[in-house]
Amino acid sequence: MYRVLLLSLVVLSACNTPARLISYTVSTKPVYKTDPEPKKILLLNSYNVAAKKYRDKLEEVYITIINDLVDWAGNNIREKNIIQTQVIPGYTDLSLNKDSTVYALLIKHQATHAIVINSFDISFEQTRVDVTRSGDGSKDREAFYDIHSDINYSFYSTQALVKELTIHRSRYHSSRNVISGLLAAGPSVVAKKDDAFEISIENMRHYLNNFFPGEVGRTRQYFSDKEFRFMNAAITNQDYEAAMIENLKLINNPKKEIAAKAYYNCAVLYERKNQPEEARPHLEKSLAIYELTPARLMMKDYQE
Repeated sequence: MYRVLLLSLVVLSACNTPARLISYTVSTKPVYKTDPEPKKILLLNSYNVAAKKYRDKLEEVYITIINDLVDWAGNNIREKNIIQTQVIPGYTDLSLNKDSTVYALLIKHQATHAIVINSFDISFEQTRVDVTRSGDGSKDREAFYDIHSDINYSFYSTQALVKELTIHRSRYHSSRNVISGLLAAGPSVVAKKDDAFEISIENMRHYLNNFFPGEVGRTRQYFSDKEFRFMNAAITNQDYEAAMIENLKLINNPKKEIAAKAYYNCAVLYERKNQPEEARPHLEKSLAIYELTPARLMMKDYQE
């Protein structure tokens, strides 16, 4: 998310187009319908961390994160969806007859569904290296890194494998001065275990949103050019209804860019109100009139 916002800010700055940020939380609807509805969900991990022979205490960190992640998911489902959950702690061996073993566990624990972690990985990726030259002619190199989380899950009912999904989440993490971009070592998962757990929680939250009502945080840019000064003042005063009215006045502006920005701002305000059915049409109209980077980035979220 940080990289996306940074990219947008760079583009907008190059165009001398003022933009501000607004953050909020929106509700999400499940992507997949569960029929029958879950009454009790079993949560377990089948990823054998010890068999991977990780070095430098990474095994210990992975085991701790996975255990905490499964506990977090159980609590989240129980508290937000009023569904009973049970966690099988530690590692569960499903290497032989996986499906049959899961069905047996469901019967044993009198559960209707199960969520199984099949694979788990956290990594850092170097995204770019910026080179600057100092006054004495020497070069300084700064490497930038993203943190990635990849988890494969299986969702079972008592009779079938409902869905298997691999969820990938990533975000900007940090930068550091390096001697050579090619040889620059990235951050360590062991040293940054709190960040590793945080990105894992984001991964699990994104996964659960596929099957249960959930929430997702949004940070959007909105345009505050001189034509939008009254709208910007309304947002500053947290009067979002007035802000919407000011934007609607500009959607028919003869200048395509202004009209597109007005439609886009409306889309952001509708999204903030948890009205995606209104946000998306306004977003589509914005893009149909004029190509705006923030609108294109926002549309990606509606196409996932």
